[in-house]
Amino acid sequence: MSYYLRSKRLDIATEDALVFVLNADTAVKYGLCAGDRVHMCWKDICVFGSIDVTGTYVGYDEIGLYEDIWLKYGIPSNDMVTIDIISKTHAVEAIKKKLLGGVLSFKEINTIMHGIATRKLSTVEITYFAASSFSPGFNEQEIYYLTKAMAENGEELDFRYLKKKIVDKHSIGGIPAKGVTPVLVPILACFDLIVPNTSSRAITTPAGTSDILEVMMPVALSKEQIVKTVEKTGACLAWGGGIDLAPADDVLINIERPLHIEAYDKFIVSIMAKKVATGIEYMLVDLPVGKGTKIEHPEDVPIVAASFKKLGQLFDINVDIYERRPKGPDGYGVGPVLECVDLMRVFEQHPQRPLNIENTALDMAGRILEMTKTVPAGQGFNLAKEKLLNGEAKKKFWEIAFAQGATREMNSNDFILGDYKQTFRAVKSGTVKFISNKMVVLSARMLGAPFVKQAGIHFENLVGDKVEEGQVLFTLYATSQKRINLAKRYLEQELASMVEIE
Repeated sequence: MSYYLRSKRLDIATEDALVFVLNADTAVKYGLCAGDRVHMCWKDICVFGSIDVTGTYVGYDEIGLYEDIWLKYGIPSNDMVTIDIISKTHAVEAIKKKLLGGVLSFKEINTIMHGIATRKLSTVEITYFAASSFSPGFNEQEIYYLTKAMAENGEELDFRYLKKKIVDKHSIGGIPAKGVTPVLVPILACFDLIVPNTSSRAITTPAGTSDILEVMMPVALSKEQIVKTVEKTGACLAWGGGIDLAPADDVLINIERPLHIEAYDKFIVSIMAKKVATGIEYMLVDLPVGKGTKIEHPEDVPIVAASFKKLGQLFDINVDIYERRPKGPDGYGVGPVLECVDLMRVFEQHPQRPLNIENTALDMAGRILEMTKTVPAGQGFNLAKEKLLNGEAKKKFWEIAFAQGATREMNSNDFILGDYKQTFRAVKSGTVKFISNKMVVLSARMLGAPFVKQAGIHFENLVGDKVEEGQVLFTLYATSQKRINLAKRYLEQELASMVEIE
């Protein structure tokens, strides 16, 4: 049954929360309670969301629309909309079954993915499903079903008509400093490979690849824009959520972000679903392992690697694993703007560029070039390095950026950091042995990253560097003193644990 209400724009922004606000008396009239799911339609636009109830913000027979909704869909105030109450779906029963230890069929999993992608399921229901990734977890068949359903409940890309090998690299994440992918992709594109790279926003780091790149170029591209960019340049550096590429995954990411954790099953499915949806044929998976990473125990590596490879075989994707043991961030900068500085310094071959990012990107590029038989075995690294040294990689990066909508080419001196800063100094002389990625993430988030692009941490020294007592170890940047003070109080207690010097 449909009910007619008058729209009212609310000057309140949320993080993509699809919530409609009713007056308490209106809610009683229609038998609705806070949290109930409804289907709201205005003209030819229909949106699923949840109900909030108020006694003051909206009047009788009005429906309040948060800024996220009326800005996105252009719904005016004082116009008629309809709402329909959504009955509990089969997806809820499937979630209950999983939480109780049951094994789900493809039909059940597809119903859940469709419910998440269309927002028919509430945040609470989605949270329970996300929790099932940890306990009881999924078997191999369910992981395949999850990947297939997540990929199919959204946009799909197919570049086979270009008659070239389609490749990509993806990291499981967890390591601050995300400059490897933006260096790697243009290098591969220089070899006439198709690289439709789509990345996520931050979950367990202070900035995902997309958070960094959007400082310099648009990353929320439509399907048509991605296709045009790839056709023109051979690659793209896009945010997967911009085109509803496995949209259920982006909803789950927002649910998981406050906890800063992901189950193995979840990140394997998340990565593979988006690669299936983009039609990847060859893929290199970056697996950072060790203290402070997502895979802290080396004995778990064979399990994760086998899952990636088995899924790859089922979807005709040739998967290779790149295992590494980082003992700190990959680069000097942590946070969107600071990581852009590192990235540009690699392309510029600046004396203070992060060699770890450069060498890791070149090594990965070499692996992909050799795995696709684009270059002879043993020559991948050196041939990839040629593209960096002769400037072809930098030229290709900006070719991709301008195709995506960038308006100017930037260099490492063009970026503006937060006006507020705080330095921390070494309390003793020695060699930096370890930098806690988890503490770096927490500190950078206290400063406002990734949402405040100018916020973050710049390290003067990385693992393996020698330092003298009193020498600056790192500097915090933020756009408010309050943010600086918050991180400062934490680090004054935890400095020796975050940066270990021996």
